[in-house]
Order: sequence, then structure tokens, then C-alpha cells
Amino acid sequence: MPYATPRKLVLADLITGSERPLTPMEIWEEAQRRIPRLGIATVYRALKQFVEEGQVRVVDIPGAPPHYESTARQHHHFFFCTRCHRLFNLVGCVRGLLGLAPAGFKVKRHEIVLYGDCAECSRHA
Repeated sequence: MPYATPRKLVLADLITGSERPLTPMEIWEEAQRRIPRLGIATVYRALKQFVEEGQVRVVDIPGAPPHYESTARQHHHFFFCTRCHRLFNLVGCVRGLLGLAPAGFKVKRHEIVLYGDCAECSRHA
């Protein structure tokens, strides 16, 4: 991290320590517990820098705000809760996906997102 302020260190720690990808608002709300006067603009600036430096990746889910996670995580897929709009990591990968591509096509990457209700939202439904 070329220019690491104490605020950026806290934000980086929150992202790398999270069990799931977080939205900027989730990062900001959690960070305010450690840095009460932290502005949301600081969060966005830090996220932009982290992405440019390759420390953090953006997870785009159609119809949801961008989520951010550490690039240190291994390849995985996601579960998106349609009630609370939180994104969760799934363990493992579906086998045989590369064989679905038409002959002569070369798959470079893939993403799988499951949609539904998380455990907490299911309990309250």
C-alpha cells in the first residue's frame, strides 16, 4: 500500500477480515466503531485505491450495490440474500463447467451466484 494512513489500514483490515464481501455502507458502518468521524467519501476513495492496487476486487451482482472482498481469497462463488441483500461466500466450485462451452471456445473465467434467503432471513420469514 503506497500511502497507508491509519484510516486506510483500518478499512483494509475490515475487508480482509470479513467472512463475506461487503458493500461500502457496511464497511463504513463497521469502520465507524473504530473511527467515529470517518466519512463515507474516505471509504470510497480507499476502495478505489485498493482496487487499483489489486488488493481488493469488486463483486458485481445485478440489482445490488457493488460488494468488495480481498483478492487473497481463492476462487469461489456466492449466495445473495434477496431479503437483506447481503452477499455470502460459497465453498467449492461446480465441476464440469468448462465442458459446457461450445467447441473451439476458450473459457477464461466464470461466476456462479445462488439467490434466495439467508439463514437469518429464513428464520424471520
